Amino acid sequence: MTTPVSRRDLLRTGGAALAALSVGAPAHAQTPKLGGTFVSAQTTEATGLDPQLVPAFSRSRRSPMLYNQLVRFDADMNPVPELAESWRVSPDGLTWAFKLREGVRFHDGQELTSADVKFTFDRLFEKSPGKSDFIAVDRVEPAGRYAVRFVTKEPFAGLLAALGGFWGFIISEAGITKHGDLNKAALGTGPFVLQDWKVEQQMVLTRHPQYFKKGLPRVDEVILRIIPDEANIVAALRTGQIHHAFLEDNKNFNLLKDEKTLTGYRSSRLGYDFLNINASRGPLKDVRVRQAISWAVDRSQVLRVAAAGFGRLTAPATAPMRQWQLPEEQWKRYYKPDLDRARRLMADAGHASGFTVKLGVIPTFPTMVLGAPVVAAQLKKIGVTAEIENVEYAVWIKRWLAKDFDLTMNTTPGYADPDTAFFRALHSTKGQNWNSWSVPELDGLLEEGRRTLDPKKRKEIYDRAQILILENVPHLWLFSADTIDFTQASVKGFQQHPTTLLYGFEGVALDRA
Repeated sequence: MTTPVSRRDLLRTGGAALAALSVGAPAHAQTPKLGGTFVSAQTTEATGLDPQLVPAFSRSRRSPMLYNQLVRFDADMNPVPELAESWRVSPDGLTWAFKLREGVRFHDGQELTSADVKFTFDRLFEKSPGKSDFIAVDRVEPAGRYAVRFVTKEPFAGLLAALGGFWGFIISEAGITKHGDLNKAALGTGPFVLQDWKVEQQMVLTRHPQYFKKGLPRVDEVILRIIPDEANIVAALRTGQIHHAFLEDNKNFNLLKDEKTLTGYRSSRLGYDFLNINASRGPLKDVRVRQAISWAVDRSQVLRVAAAGFGRLTAPATAPMRQWQLPEEQWKRYYKPDLDRARRLMADAGHASGFTVKLGVIPTFPTMVLGAPVVAAQLKKIGVTAEIENVEYAVWIKRWLAKDFDLTMNTTPGYADPDTAFFRALHSTKGQNWNSWSVPELDGLLEEGRRTLDPKKRKEIYDRAQILILENVPHLWLFSADTIDFTQASVKGFQQHPTTLLYGFEGVALDRA
């Protein structure tokens, strides 16, 4: 026997995101016409499209155009039905039963069934870097053509967040059979079908005629253009050559906010920029050195320079995770620079004379490029020489996965639930362990939080976990930049998402009257 999950007590895994601020042209009263070609530009090309194998932000942003998840998170970070129209959890918390929508079609016309869901997660569990998000899952089994069960080894409070996160996109076995992998191809159920991809130039997607959401998508075609210099993207917006751009360099908001032909969008981001520290490298192994780095970095200055001040300092649980955030007075005290304290810690660790490390940067990420010199200058004050190293995106990904770095600037789209936010990143043995570190007490809290379904008890666990994180410094939460998009005023129905994933493209329409 199963009982319904309480949405209030369990399924609301994120807090309400701060409302998007829209500036620019007023909304047009007429109903926009359907059809047309929607052109978007961005600076960074995707390193691959496989939603299970490619751990790049550039991939995850595009995945919602090609694929769907069982569960999706809305703009307030509440889980809502997507390919699964409903779900129930057993009284012991070990079995989650999902009822699938009937009649959902892949791009090749085949119907989605429970066999596809099982195939997706069997492959994910075997091959994906994201498998650590699901290690509490014992197996996935069909329960009829349109039903599937996730059987867990222990109660798993983060399951919905994992399903609706970075890795939860449902793929087709036929797509893998045909293409081998999905790095340069796509076969999903999503709103758009991949037609052509000229890498580093543009990707062309057309409307999925059998998309299960009635009336969507509203445009016939989407073209994603790669324009490496964001100044040229700003110019293309002004001249009307493109309909939309997601701005990586937040200072460009001021350049465009008063343009009457454009509409600007600005809202809080679920993700954050951070300084990744490899705790297996030389002096960085010593927690006192990592603490010294934390006390030396002036995060407010990094925010002002890297994101033009458009953003906020953040606890490990970011603003759209409002339900899980620490009270501000508890985390902000760790962010007030204290050079004397930092120097004492360096001396206590035996590094009073300092040392030299490499600081990696991806050249196409403006917040990294602008923020790295600020961080390097601040670390210099305590004797740490951070030599900035520009690393091409695909190479950077390989190095990062291999833990082949000292320090690197980094960014993440963020996660709806503290389990997905912290377990994969920070658990020393069962996660990806982004920082090659180990704090057994934190491991224990992360395991306890994962199997605790009561929201109040979970909050207490993750409050303690966040304090431990701030004290032991796996990496530095630098800031959470605002999400900034601009569209032509003729674009209707565009919506930002706290993850910055392009969920909003399925509802975009062009007012071509």
